[in-house]
Formats: sequence, structure tokens, C-alpha cells
Amino acid sequence: MNSVAGFAHAHQPPRAWAVVAAAAVAMMFSAAGIWAPTLGIFLAPLQHDLGWSQTQVYFGVTLAYLLAQLAAPLSGWIVDRGQVRRLMLGALLLQVLAFAGFSRIGPALLPYYLLCALTALATLGVSAIPLVRIVNGWFSRRRGLALGVLFAASTIGPMLHPLLAQRLIDSLGWRQAYAVLAALILLLGFGATALWVRENPQAGTAGAAASGPRAGWRELSDALAQRDFWVIGLWLVLYAYAYGGLNLHLVPLLRESGLSGGQAALAQSLLGAGSMCGNLLAGALLDRIHARRLATLFAAVPMAGIALLTNVPGSGAAYVMALGLGLAAGSEASVLMYMLGRYFPEAVLGRVVSIQFIALATGAALGPSAAALLHDHYGNYQALLVVNAVAFAVAAGAPLFLRKYRH
Repeated sequence: MNSVAGFAHAHQPPRAWAVVAAAAVAMMFSAAGIWAPTLGIFLAPLQHDLGWSQTQVYFGVTLAYLLAQLAAPLSGWIVDRGQVRRLMLGALLLQVLAFAGFSRIGPALLPYYLLCALTALATLGVSAIPLVRIVNGWFSRRRGLALGVLFAASTIGPMLHPLLAQRLIDSLGWRQAYAVLAALILLLGFGATALWVRENPQAGTAGAAASGPRAGWRELSDALAQRDFWVIGLWLVLYAYAYGGLNLHLVPLLRESGLSGGQAALAQSLLGAGSMCGNLLAGALLDRIHARRLATLFAAVPMAGIALLTNVPGSGAAYVMALGLGLAAGSEASVLMYMLGRYFPEAVLGRVVSIQFIALATGAALGPSAAALLHDHYGNYQALLVVNAVAFAVAAGAPLFLRKYRH
């Protein structure tokens, strides 16, 4: 263990865990924890009041994630330059503006698409790209546990926000609901970051010395040439595609299968609960079991849930499927960040994470729109379930080709 890692391990309690808690609150009350989990709740009001089709609504997500890929490498470069906190604070303010804008949109689609793009770009600033750098600076031997706790705590938002959004829409209307969510991002997300999120000063000093204007480019080139980099990218794009389509379409999918609006919203919240459990489980196992085995195991779980929902319709099967999907989704962040930290050097980790985000954003962008197109073509969600089950199956096999850890 090097000196920085030794410092991080020796000084973990209590400051390091306080930083993790504050970072989790920031993720919980940011666009990452609110926008996608609640879009299915806002879908019906948007269609009814603005006259949009399902495909038009979800195309905003596709467009946003595709545009976000352009900014991902820049955010990784900012992280490697030691500007994590400034990146997070600026991104949270942009998210507040975007959600306030959603509350004022009219029937024209262009403003909606621009706000979706702004939301996706701002989400990069409060994502795994900066937070993995913070965790790695404070933790060494218990890094897997710290990542698991961070991403598990952050899933409280996706678990609660669908229920909150439904209640706000029912009582205040969808426009006021977006305004309230903007206020939550400002007060809790921005507030927690401003008060408590800090990088380890010792790790930051070492990182600054190692990441000057020209430092790390050879290491980055070496990282991009590794087979492991591309295997992880393949696993990630398929995983994100399959999960993204099911997540954003879960509420209308379950409504179509006969569940009430309240039951579908509860299933969406249970997905968040499963995500929390997945992160905790992955965090507990990552320091003991090779991440490639866990990646394969967790990718196989949603296939069983899809099979259950297909053959045993009803609220019980829907809740189990949602929990399984959340379990797989929750483990993904912890497993991915742990793998990248063990396969690639710290000096270029921010850029490696940001480049891998392109794979994540590609899958997440294509999944919802592909699901909408399949639904509009076939008139139901059966084709979506088949295609996404196959994607999960291929994703489960990809990590088996990874080699031993390098770092």
C-alpha cells in the first residue's frame, strides 16, 4: 500500500464516512436520483396536457444522453485536475435551472429537448465520474464497501421520488411538482455538497503532482489499448441498454399489464429498494470476490425477473421483477467503479470513467427509445421483454473474459 492509500485507510473514520454520507445525499437529491425514476410518473400528464406521444417524450432522454457523451471526457479531465467539488456545485445549480424550466414548458418540443439535454449534461457533475475519485482518495482496502454504501444510500432517492412525484402531481399538478423537485435539489443536493463534500487533502496533493497538463496521457493510451477496457465497455453498454428501457418504461409496462397507477408507482419504488440492496450486497462482496464474477451473477438476475413477469402476471410478480431489476442496477455502479479502480491507474481514472460513461450513455440513450418504438410497432411490451432479456444474457457473459486485477 502506498503512502496515500495508507493515509486514506488510517483516517477513514469518522471524516471519510461523513464525506461518503454527504456525497450520497447529493446524489439522492440530484437529477441522477430524480429525473429518470420519475419520468414514467410524469408521462401521462405530459401526454394529456401537451399532446405529446410516448415516443416524443422518451426521445428527449435519448437525445440528452447522446449529447451528454460529448461532455463526459471533459468532466473526466476536470476530475483528474482536482476540481471535483467545483464541478459538483456548478452541475447542481444547472439541474435546479433545468427542473424549474420543466415546470414552465409548453406544447413545443424544442424547449423540452433542450432542457433534457441540460439535465443530462448537469447529471455528469454529480455522478460516478467525480465521486469515484473522492472515494478512492479516502479509502483503500475497504474501497468496495465504501462504494457499495455510497451507491446504496444514493438509491433512497429513486426509491422515494416516484411516490413523492405521484403525490405532488395529484395534489399540486405536474408543473408545481417539477418546481418542488427543483427546490429539493437546491436545498439538499447543493447544500450537502457545499457543506461537507471534500477530497482527501493528502490524496489531492499526490494527484495534483501526478496529473499536470501533460501527465497521464501515456497511461491513458495504455488503458485504452487493454482488452479489459473494451470488455468492460461491452458489458456496460448492454447492461445500460437493457436496464434503461425497462426502468423508464416500468410504470406504463405494468399499467398495461393491469396494475393500477399506485401499484405501478410502488413497483418503481421497489426497484429503488432493490437497487439499495444490490449496492450493499456488492459492496460487501467486492473486497472478497472478483468483480467479474459478481458482474456476471448480477446481470443474470433480471432475466429471471422477466421470465417470472411473463409467465406469472399480477402485482406479486411485478414487485419481484422490480426488486430483481433494482438489485442488478444497484450492483452495476459499485462493480463498475471498483473494476475501473483496480484495472486502471489513479492518474487517469477520471478520464477512463468518463470514457466508459460513453458506453453507459449509449446504452441508456438507446434503451428507452427502442422500447417505445417496439411498443408503438407491436402495440404491447412483449417484444421489449424478449429483446432486453437477450441483452442481459450477453452482458452476463462478457465479464468472464476479464483478466486479473492490475492495481
